[in-house]
Amino acid sequence: MTAPAIQWTGQADPAEVTGHAVPRRAAGRGGGWWALLPTVVALGLGWWRLDARDLWNDELVTWHVTSLSVEQFRMLVGNIDLVHAGYYVIMSVLTTLTGDSTTALRLPSVLAVGLTAGLVTLIGRRLFDTPVGVLAGLVFALLPTVSRYAQEARSYALVTLAAVAATWLFLRAVDRPTRGRWWAYGVLLVLVGWLHFVALLVVVAHLFHLWRSVPGEEPRWRWAASTGIAGLFVLPVLILGSRQSGQISWVENDGDAVLRFLANLTGTTAALALVAALSVLAVVVAGRQWRNTVLMLLIWAVLPPVAGYLTFSVVHLFLARYFLFTVPAWALLAAFAVCRTARLATRGRVPAAWLAGALMLLPVLAWQTLPAQERVRSNEADGQPRYLDAVRYLGKQVKPGDGVAYNDGFGGSSDVARKATDYGLRDQLHPRDVFVAVPARQTGWLTARECREPLPCLGDTRRIWLVETGHLNDPLAGLPPAREALLRQRFLIRHVERFDRVRVVLLERKPA
Repeated sequence: MTAPAIQWTGQADPAEVTGHAVPRRAAGRGGGWWALLPTVVALGLGWWRLDARDLWNDELVTWHVTSLSVEQFRMLVGNIDLVHAGYYVIMSVLTTLTGDSTTALRLPSVLAVGLTAGLVTLIGRRLFDTPVGVLAGLVFALLPTVSRYAQEARSYALVTLAAVAATWLFLRAVDRPTRGRWWAYGVLLVLVGWLHFVALLVVVAHLFHLWRSVPGEEPRWRWAASTGIAGLFVLPVLILGSRQSGQISWVENDGDAVLRFLANLTGTTAALALVAALSVLAVVVAGRQWRNTVLMLLIWAVLPPVAGYLTFSVVHLFLARYFLFTVPAWALLAAFAVCRTARLATRGRVPAAWLAGALMLLPVLAWQTLPAQERVRSNEADGQPRYLDAVRYLGKQVKPGDGVAYNDGFGGSSDVARKATDYGLRDQLHPRDVFVAVPARQTGWLTARECREPLPCLGDTRRIWLVETGHLNDPLAGLPPAREALLRQRFLIRHVERFDRVRVVLLERKPA
């Protein structure tokens, strides 16, 4: 089957007659096939060099949690990370089926971004027309931040998919109300809240659309019933999760944090400037017939980050990755601005004008963001040492009876390095963590409980592999004083192997 051509009839727009934006079923049911184009592009970019970047700290946490027993998982979410519990449950099921390789851990995010790009296209068709939908889906797929979180074993791509799917179901339910559609919408809202409750702010945009663009009271009552019932299921997660907000109290909201937020929202400052400028243009060219629809998208795009900033002191959510679900709205606004401007310039009679606009926008966006696309596929994206290279080396050198220790150069041990070692050696001989009294999986937290007195924990271990990231000339410098003194007194440095921002040091016990 061939997809229908993108075209305008040149006839008066129904919205221009009625003063309201209306769903564009006139484009034809088969026009939905156009959603495959952005889907394929997003999937291709997500799959491109999927395992080039090491798993970083948060992804290692995902693997760590999925390897816990049911009781260990219950202990953990009772103390920390309840907001991600829904995602962890999904990943635990999937890794049981697909394994826990880097590709397997990231694959759900790749698929989520591909489906999201297709749904963005369908939303654009429903709110405006097929050209807007296709262009919006492609803009969404090309943004570096979308590629970044398509290649990350965290919840943000799935959160975005759930929020976009809920919006699409909402528009379908408003267009042709049935009990099944409103129930499906409510279920999607529950999923959104369980994946990350901040994404529920998208319902404010839904409410605005009902208020300004949908006549009659019945749709509003149905929406209120769906959201109210969904809220009953999400409210416990919201209340309990808010009590754990101290775990991200390191998040800042000063001027530098705002600039980082803006750059990270789309992947580059230039990309954000482009979509923001086009969003302003969308407001200018919307006219009376599209004003409410554009305002709905602006609420979706702008309200959540503003709310995150204003509530910073309470919930500490002012990080761009928590608001990835707003990027589809920016893409829709940018696409509408380009298509609407072309249509006004040609009075709706020259589809080639839209194609010219698209051919100008997409290559410029792709070319400008190419360096960022390269960067998100490198370890520079996270600023984390290449632990897995070091762990691979360690796996080849370790012998039965060996121990392992960690030095971050700041008086403690690196839990990131510890998780990277656990992951890299999960199917191999694992040296004993000599200074750990209780492993992280048994503490109910994401960190291990270390020995207060190092000598009893050390025992008679003859060789210790020290994973060091302090970047000091002396690999033992920066350890806790008692631990450093013990190792200097009883061990000799036999070999140092250097990797990117990490060293593996072999310590052997001195002769008696």
